[in-house]
Amino acid sequence: MAHRDTRRLSRRQFALLGTQVAGAVVAVLLGIPIVGFVLSPLFRRQQPVWREVGDIGGVPDRQPTKFEVSFPLGEWTAANVNLAVYVVKINTEYLVFSNVCTHMQCPVRWQDSLGQFLCPCHGGLYDMTGNNVGGPPPKPLPQYVHRIDGTTLFIQNRFTESI
Repeated sequence: MAHRDTRRLSRRQFALLGTQVAGAVVAVLLGIPIVGFVLSPLFRRQQPVWREVGDIGGVPDRQPTKFEVSFPLGEWTAANVNLAVYVVKINTEYLVFSNVCTHMQCPVRWQDSLGQFLCPCHGGLYDMTGNNVGGPPPKPLPQYVHRIDGTTLFIQNRFTESI
């Protein structure tokens, strides 16, 4: 009786194994850039950049005032970006808010009639100190790291806490 060697691969097994190995190699080669893209923000340190917002000497107490500030290419984003910031003076303290809703990143605006910041996309509401008081926003409005030289306000390309 002839003894058959069971360790040899048949053509079918060899083709199946070759296809699986080729698929694994392609998956790894495609996966490396995707994993790199996803993980790169964890390892890239953003350089702090200060930008002048403007003179805040005329900002009235408890009246949110909108300013525009520009961050050139590469300092925050891949394109030049103009940001709206709201400055709120409460007694002698200044709060500097992003106008980006923490729910779906729509632009919020101050509504004098409501006495609140309103997000028009889904009805999010924030009070004068940036706390979310209505609608779906999960967090308060982001506050910029800022400094004041005399009456000139500067903001940094980062927030006081992660959003």
